[in-house]
Amino acid sequence: MTDRPRDVHPVEAHRTRFSAVFDIRPHASSTPTLPGAVLVSADSLVNRPSDFIETSSDSFLIICDIGRRSAVVTDQLRTSGYEGAVSLDGGIEAWILAGLTTEAPEGLSPDDYVRYDRQLKLPDFGVTGQQSLRDARIAVVGVGGLGAPVLAYLAGAGVGHLTIIDSDRVEVSNLHRQPIYSMGDVGRPKTEAAAAYVTALNPTIEVATMAAHIDETNAIDLLLGHDVAVICTDSFETAHAVNTATAGLGIPMVFGSVYRTEGQFAVFDAKTGPCYACVFPQDRGGLALDCSIVGVLGPVTGIIGAIQATETIKLVTGIGHPVGGSLRLYDAQTHTFDSLVVKKNPACAVCGSEN
Repeated sequence: MTDRPRDVHPVEAHRTRFSAVFDIRPHASSTPTLPGAVLVSADSLVNRPSDFIETSSDSFLIICDIGRRSAVVTDQLRTSGYEGAVSLDGGIEAWILAGLTTEAPEGLSPDDYVRYDRQLKLPDFGVTGQQSLRDARIAVVGVGGLGAPVLAYLAGAGVGHLTIIDSDRVEVSNLHRQPIYSMGDVGRPKTEAAAAYVTALNPTIEVATMAAHIDETNAIDLLLGHDVAVICTDSFETAHAVNTATAGLGIPMVFGSVYRTEGQFAVFDAKTGPCYACVFPQDRGGLALDCSIVGVLGPVTGIIGAIQATETIKLVTGIGHPVGGSLRLYDAQTHTFDSLVVKKNPACAVCGSEN
């Protein structure tokens, strides 16, 4: 067996001339890698090494995320007689932490590749998905128990423009379920405090605030130019106003609501399926029971809000399958989800074909 070390520190690897560098990460094409690295699957390298390595005595470097998978592959290749195989200790993460040069795909800034590293590695996401988020304009209506996690996750994910619409001020009673606020925010307009949180979390985000009550007289004007509207209030009137506007503008509405320890969520898009009014007709009436009356378990708003953010990201990037055509129900006491099929109502006052 070779007496060459199996692992090499990034600084030492940078000084060493290898005949080849192999990046075995499945997501290597959408994240930074070493200059000149050849992207190859671990299975291909182990099972067909002669396709990539000229002679068994060649010295070549293998890299992965943190050095574990590359160490395993290195051992397998050495057992097969390729004694020049060396693993990068700590992987690409250690290389970057050492401040060494990398090559990255075009389309994002070097800082973007660091900030969004974990989601760039997702299958079918990559640079294209991140660019889609960067170019998106999302309106969040209400920044309370649902809107707080929605904003946090959309800002963290890198949505390029967020519009925050809310007419309330932060109260002490909000804090048990709205973690983007603190005691220092009590009394501030929610739009102002929420915008400050978003900017502190991700300074690359463009934020617009509208300290206004959204209704049927201004909804279209406030939502014009957005790609998705996320409705995060407990007001039927506001939900119907946003629904009418989004149906008219041809954009989806991501809906969520919470009652005590239960939640609901859906994606309504009148272009492809039912709208909110198909499922909750305005003329049927209804009473929105404020959580100040009926109570609410704080984490439930976080769960539903996180799901709303997930559905929004799916709509923007095209990954996965949005939950259009169904109303999902969540029960925190049993941690169970149910799904109800919902269909377009031909007689719907907003999107029905009979009107």
